[in-house]
Amino acid sequence: MILSRRSFMLGGAALAAVPARLLAEQTADGFTLLTMRPVEARLMEGDRQATKLQSLSGTWPPPVLRAKQGEEFKVRFVNELDQPIALHWYGLRGPSELMSISVAPGKDNAFDCVFTPPDAGTFWLSPVADVSRQREIGLYALVVVEERELPEKFAEIPLVFDDWQLTDDGQIDASTFGNLQDAIGQGRLGNWFTVNGAYRPKIDMSAGLVRLRILNAANVRTMAIVFKGADPLVIAEDGQPVPPRELGSQGLILAPGQRSDLLVGEGEETLTLAVNLFEDIIEAAYLDRKGASQPVALPDNFALPPNPISTDLDLDKARTVPLTLEGGEKGGMTGAVYGGEKLDLRALLEKGMAWAINGTAGLAAQPWETFTKGESVVLDVANRTKFDQPLHIHGHVWKIIDDQPQPWRDTVVIPAGAQAKLGFVADNPGKWGIQSAIAERVDSGLITSFEVTL
Repeated sequence: MILSRRSFMLGGAALAAVPARLLAEQTADGFTLLTMRPVEARLMEGDRQATKLQSLSGTWPPPVLRAKQGEEFKVRFVNELDQPIALHWYGLRGPSELMSISVAPGKDNAFDCVFTPPDAGTFWLSPVADVSRQREIGLYALVVVEERELPEKFAEIPLVFDDWQLTDDGQIDASTFGNLQDAIGQGRLGNWFTVNGAYRPKIDMSAGLVRLRILNAANVRTMAIVFKGADPLVIAEDGQPVPPRELGSQGLILAPGQRSDLLVGEGEETLTLAVNLFEDIIEAAYLDRKGASQPVALPDNFALPPNPISTDLDLDKARTVPLTLEGGEKGGMTGAVYGGEKLDLRALLEKGMAWAINGTAGLAAQPWETFTKGESVVLDVANRTKFDQPLHIHGHVWKIIDDQPQPWRDTVVIPAGAQAKLGFVADNPGKWGIQSAIAERVDSGLITSFEVTL
């Protein structure tokens, strides 16, 4: 295994400078241009050979796309790979026909995606089909939507955490793609860590207030990120502002696909970002303070401006519908409907299906449920599997309903064997998905769809 205590305790000798180019290319007619191509990247330290990857922008590290809340966002996709790419704007609440798109190979099949993001925050763009392979080889991007107005100005740094399953010669271990054990078990855990596509990068950071936009892009690993040299404030989760709170000693826990915005106070000390693997803590990136510290006093009531999400969830009038998660190793599932046919577990596994929602593996020909625009919905979720299940909802935000105030977000973790209620307002017309945030599980059946009608 590449992942070992020694490999991550080499100290400053392993530091690498972050590649300067993070922002995607802009065209003369105002589009952000994403040209999907093969790339090579030095994910490992020393003289190991470059890793063969693919990129949404044809460059490495993965791009950062920038938009402005309430203003038109224009992205042009050109697919120079040899297979179609299906992508989803995770967390963005745009029109349903543009939030999940497919881009065919060839320059003549360029696809223009134009919409106006209603929400400010930190989001991401990533595959929604063949997820296990395409996410693992680098086809994703961080998406930053700037607030329409933000009185407090501070610098910001995007930080994309990922783990990779690499062979000893530094290449993606393609032999395990489609592995049945990964599909029914924990998923594809990586053995090598990067931040912003680099091993142990050293990133310049101003000495004043800094906003960190953090994404966990791993296939399956929940990242437990700890900070040495600062005690940040959490100011947003999954793109939605939250009342600022201290992060605390536990660190930042992000399931795959989750994002968090943190605010780091002014200072002069270099920050070390580490990942807690519980049996070990590995250093993953370094934020190197530059310039003199300039004290800035945030107002006592500081918070990011709220987004225009529907928070008027009417629990008295809400429609409650069951959402049952089944499958996986030792999950007890005996069969499910797939492709309109009821199959036993053995037949499902032969077709690469190992999970089901409400007795159906994968997307059905028709949406699982239909809601009316503005309807309050409570999903009574029963996780009958032996695994924690991070679930993502398309085009909406939801929250756990219990006795404590809960934030609105787009990805929620349901513990193994647990029951939970998720509430949302079906306010975005169109066809949408509810899916596992774990790549191998969405590929093997843990996804369903619903429709919101006018």
